[in-house]
Amino acid sequence: MFKQRYLNIFLGVLFFILPSTPVFAQGLNDIAWNLTDSTEGLPGLFTAVFYLLGLLFASTGLLKVKEHVENPNQTPLRVPLIRLFAGGALFASPIIYEAMQDAIDAGAITTFGQSQADTDPLMQPIVNTASALAPLGDNVNSIFENVLDSTYLIPGLVTGIGYLLGLLMGGLGILKVKAYVEDPDRNPLKESIIRFVAGGALFALPAIFTAMYTTIENGGMGTLGWFFNDLNDGNFVHSTESGADECLGWMGGTVGDILCNSWMQTAGIAPFLTGLAYMLGIIFGVWGVIKVKDHVLNPMQIHLSEGLMRLLAGGAFFALPFVVSAINTTLMSGGLYGFFSGTDTNTGFVTTGCGAGTHSLDEAMVCLMQDLLGPGQLVLNFFGFVAGMIFIMIGISRLIKSAQEGPKGPGGSGTVATFVTGGLLISASTFVRALSGTMFDNGGVTETAANLAYTTGMTAAETDAIYNVISAVIQFMIIVGLISFVRGLFIMRDVSEGKQQASVMAGMTHIIGGALAVNLGPLINAVETSLNITGWGVTFS
Repeated sequence: MFKQRYLNIFLGVLFFILPSTPVFAQGLNDIAWNLTDSTEGLPGLFTAVFYLLGLLFASTGLLKVKEHVENPNQTPLRVPLIRLFAGGALFASPIIYEAMQDAIDAGAITTFGQSQADTDPLMQPIVNTASALAPLGDNVNSIFENVLDSTYLIPGLVTGIGYLLGLLMGGLGILKVKAYVEDPDRNPLKESIIRFVAGGALFALPAIFTAMYTTIENGGMGTLGWFFNDLNDGNFVHSTESGADECLGWMGGTVGDILCNSWMQTAGIAPFLTGLAYMLGIIFGVWGVIKVKDHVLNPMQIHLSEGLMRLLAGGAFFALPFVVSAINTTLMSGGLYGFFSGTDTNTGFVTTGCGAGTHSLDEAMVCLMQDLLGPGQLVLNFFGFVAGMIFIMIGISRLIKSAQEGPKGPGGSGTVATFVTGGLLISASTFVRALSGTMFDNGGVTETAANLAYTTGMTAAETDAIYNVISAVIQFMIIVGLISFVRGLFIMRDVSEGKQQASVMAGMTHIIGGALAVNLGPLINAVETSLNITGWGVTFS
């Protein structure tokens, strides 16, 4: 931790530059840019202050030389020499700073200002993706877009603050070298060395951030296009009345249209979460550097893992799209995101019952379920995806916790379950297909086309009414099954977190029960086969 006087010095410098910010009513980007731009002259200010300190040390060094000649036992030669050395180092502080930075990034960064405030190549694509998803208007997407668009220069501000801290660390490092030579018992050499190293890391934050990112993903920073792949591409139980096509004309004013509108006007939350993760990565990077310094100064109280885990977690936040994709691929071989992703494999739903003109109860049921099934699936798709992202971000943030946290520690069952649950929610379609194929050996494709064994004595209208009701019930059970399935995943995570009100039995009941509800047709077929009554009643194909 910084000593209070060091913090006071830094805050004093920060307040010194704040009046140069023209108007605080501007967006955060303007403030961040003004603050970053205003710090370009501070190295000169620090150099002037250190120059004055250098004069002081040089003068006192000469006086100490005189005292050494007069009384060498009381004033050892090292005392005037270190003062002269410290004075020379303070005179040459720009060279010291350059050496500190070059030790970290080998001179990759040569200027301070806009080049460090520019957040490409990751932050700007995030903003662009949000802008493409969020047309201007009064909706949640617009809020997400505005927040991202107003804050994407914040990383430059953090880099600027890190630069100021680096200046302070360099000066303190020189002073600590002087203190070590004069009194090595009370001032270990490591106190000066770690300040030089930490200051160099803070000078070279962009290089530190890049190293954090490439530790997780050894490649170029990608875009967010994959976030929305397959979220609305086909359905597991598909008909002409369900799926993404249902939301293409959502201005009809139905309940399904409300779901479609809600889905389309909140799609910006995914890039918003990625932008938030990027900001967290920056914070964790600076925090990690400071924690490493604190460990060297106080190894008994601050463990090295506290700094390293913050750097690792920051890198994972930087590479959140890659982490999400990796977890999805590990659990479910990747590829599909959201419920029912796949090809058109079943058209067994009744699609002509709605609008028949009879205005009967069965017609109303068919109309309602045909309106809800497709949009309902898409909303569940997106909910699962966003919830999975949030769980993965929670899991990453827990990497900095200690083992004493129990299930919520970095290796605790709750943290592991958080990652697993996030991956399952993102790729839940594959999980549902796997359960369906395991239980019913149907290749993951449910059976929804009803066939009545006996229709003798019933008119065509009566038969159609029965099929309408059966089709509506099947579609309703599919939605209920999906909700139950998601609820089961949440319960299983709660069990791993150690919550007393959650149980494994309840979680498995929701997961298996949800899969059975989605496959109600095959389940009825199986029961009829077990009872040997397949020639009677209703069967599904």
